[in-house]
Amino acid sequence: MIPREKDGAVNIYPRRGFTTLELLVVISILLILAAIALPNLSGWARNQRLKGVARDLMSHFQFARLEAIKRSTTIALAFNPGAGEVGNYTVFVDDGAGGGTAGNLIQDNEAEATLRRVIMPVGVTLTSTTFTADQAGYNARGFPVLGNGGIVRLSTDSRSYEVEMKQTSGGLSLDGPL
Repeated sequence: MIPREKDGAVNIYPRRGFTTLELLVVISILLILAAIALPNLSGWARNQRLKGVARDLMSHFQFARLEAIKRSTTIALAFNPGAGEVGNYTVFVDDGAGGGTAGNLIQDNEAEATLRRVIMPVGVTLTSTTFTADQAGYNARGFPVLGNGGIVRLSTDSRSYEVEMKQTSGGLSLDGPL
């Protein structure tokens, strides 16, 4: 049926679309939903960043173990927990270059080759470790140096993850969010 005006004229452009009031109501609803979702979205992103950093740390432990076996030497991880800072860690070849002792888990005069240096991203802190002197390592057979196992704790303002290296086997586990 063809729409007709009151006077019987044919309206070839019938009214379609939304009124200004309808558009304002829809925009208001969308703004309210965005205001509710935005804080949750930023918290979600922060937690995903923390989880990613924890997984990266696990992969660096695995990298150190494989490099120790491949190079037939000790590969160490030295942690610097954040004291007012975010913290960092270094993965290096602990072969005694630079006049130090091989396998002491200390980077001697920085002459020993650095394989990885990681600074925690914004919002993530390397909180603490339970390793002796905040150092861990794998020997040439892929086992922890001196049976030194421990835990590294990473955190944001609301959550934390723990990466554990088993004392005897050197196996890894990830616990979190805590």
